Amino acid sequence: MTWQLRALLHQLFILSAISLLVMVHLHYRSPSFPFTPDSASYIEQARNFLDSGSLLITPYGLAPGDQDQIENRLFPIGFAVVLAAVSSFGIDAKDAAIGLAHFSAITLPWLLFFSFRRSIGPILSLLLAGLVALSPGVLKHSLMGLTDVFGLWLAVAVIGLMLNSRSISGFIFAGLLAGVAYAIRNAHLALLVTIVLYFCYGWLSGAAGERRAVLLQAVATMFGMAVIVAPLLLRNIVIFGSPNPYLMGPSTIGFVENLRTYIEALLKDGTACSECARYVAWSLPGLLGFGGVIIAAAYAVYKYRWSNLPTSGKKAFAISTIYLAMGSCVVVAARTRYQWGELINLRHTLQYSPFLLAGMFALMADYGKKPVLHLNGWKKAKLAISVCLVFFHVNYAVNSESFRNSDNEYPKLAKAFSTGKAYLCGNQADTYLVSNWAHVFRIECGARVRQIEAITAGAKGDEMRAFMSAGDGYVSVLDAVSDIKQQAGSRPIRVGLFPGRFGVGPENLPLSAVDERQVAAKGWQIIKNDQQGLILEYSKVGIQQMDAL
Repeated sequence: MTWQLRALLHQLFILSAISLLVMVHLHYRSPSFPFTPDSASYIEQARNFLDSGSLLITPYGLAPGDQDQIENRLFPIGFAVVLAAVSSFGIDAKDAAIGLAHFSAITLPWLLFFSFRRSIGPILSLLLAGLVALSPGVLKHSLMGLTDVFGLWLAVAVIGLMLNSRSISGFIFAGLLAGVAYAIRNAHLALLVTIVLYFCYGWLSGAAGERRAVLLQAVATMFGMAVIVAPLLLRNIVIFGSPNPYLMGPSTIGFVENLRTYIEALLKDGTACSECARYVAWSLPGLLGFGGVIIAAAYAVYKYRWSNLPTSGKKAFAISTIYLAMGSCVVVAARTRYQWGELINLRHTLQYSPFLLAGMFALMADYGKKPVLHLNGWKKAKLAISVCLVFFHVNYAVNSESFRNSDNEYPKLAKAFSTGKAYLCGNQADTYLVSNWAHVFRIECGARVRQIEAITAGAKGDEMRAFMSAGDGYVSVLDAVSDIKQQAGSRPIRVGLFPGRFGVGPENLPLSAVDERQVAAKGWQIIKNDQQGLILEYSKVGIQQMDAL
C-alpha cells in the first residue's frame, strides 16, 4: 500500500467519523415536530403538485378572504418541486423535507473536503469539513425541514465544481445546480452573481492564452443556469407580471442594526463563540477592532501573501470571498428593505460562514514542498487559530442550550393539534379556517388553515410588535375575532386559538363571561372556551339571517 493510498484512507476515515457525529446529533436532538410555517408552505405546494399539478398554497394571513389557495408570492417553487420529486417514490412531503436536511448535513463534510482538497490541501479541508459540520447554523438547521442546509449543500457543490471541473460538461452541471439553488432560495441570487464575478476575475487574472478557455467555461455555466432560471423567471412574469414577485411590507429595522446583527450572526456561526460575536458586533471597541483587523489583514494579504499563493489557492480565496461578500450584501439589503418577521440570525448566515473559513484557510495553507522543521511565528499563529476554532465548535456542539430547549414547544403544539383537529382538519366546503397554530394543521392533516396575526396584549406584546409591520397584529382576542369575520365576508368560519403561540396564552384564555356575551351577540357559536383553547364557529345560515335583519 502506497503512502498516498494510506493517507487517503485516513482522510476517508476522518470524514466518516465526522458524518457519524452528525448522525448522532440528528438522532438524539431532532425535535418531535421539526417544521415551521415556512415548511408548511413548501410541503403544501409539493402535495398539491403531486395531486393536481398546481403549486398553490393556503394564504398565510387572512387575506384574500375569498380564496383558499393562491400562487405563492413569497418563496420560489424549487424546493416544493424537489420535495414532490422525492415524494413521487411514496414518501410523504414532510418526511422528504426533513430527509433532505438530514442527507445534506451528513454528506456536507464529504462535499466540502472534495471541493477544497486541491485548493487548500487535505488537512485544512478536513478541518473545514469538521468545523462546518459542527457550526451552530448547520447543527441547528439540519434538524429542521427547511431549505437552509440543502441550499448550503448546493452552493458548496456549485463552488466545488467551479474550482475542480476540467471539462465543459462539469461547468454546465455547475450552472444547472446554481439554477436549482436559485429556484430554491431567493438569496442564491448571490451565488449567480458570484459565478459571473468569478469568471470576470478569471478573465482579468489569467494569461492571454487562457482567456478563451475561461470564456468557454463561462458560456457553459451560463447555459446551465439558463436552463433552470429562464423558465422560472418566465413563469413569474406570466403569473405575477414580474420576474421577481417576492415582496413583503417595508422593514421596521434599519441598515445599521441589520448590519450589526448580521456581523454577530456570521461571527457566531463561523467561530461558534457567541460571546465573542456579541462583543464584536455590539460594542464600539469590538466593532472598531473588527474593522481594524479586516483592514490590516487585507493589507498583509496584498503585501506579503497574495503573490506567494498558487493559482488554485487564489481561485479558492477569490470565489469564497466574492460569495461571502455578495451573500452578505443580499441579506442585509433585503432585511433592511423588507419586513420578514424575524431578525437576521444563523439561518441567514450559515450559507456564507463556511466560505469565510474557506477563504481564511486558502491564505493559511502551506503550498510549498519543502518540509518545515520547526514552528515559526506564522505556524504558531495558524495552530492557535485552528485549536481555538476546534475548541469553540466542539464546546458549542456539546454544551449549547439551544439543543436542550429544541423540543420545549412540542407539548403546546401537540396539545393544540389534539384539541383542534376534530374542528379544523378536513377541508370543509367553503369554510374559512383560522388558527394561531395554522402551520401544524396544514402539515399534519392538510387543512387549509389561515395564520392569524399576533395578539399583542400579553406580556410579550412589545417584543412581538418589534418584528411586525405597522398595522399588523391585534390588541385583544375580540379584536382578532372581529377582523376574521370582516375578512371572511359571507363564508362560514371556524376559528381555533390555542395557548403557546402568537400571543395566545393564560392572560387571554378562557374568555371572560363578558367577552363571551359580546362574541355570542355578534353571531358566533362558542364550541370551546377553556384554558386548552378557544374554538368559535360562524355559520353561513347565521350570516344570511343577520343580513336579512
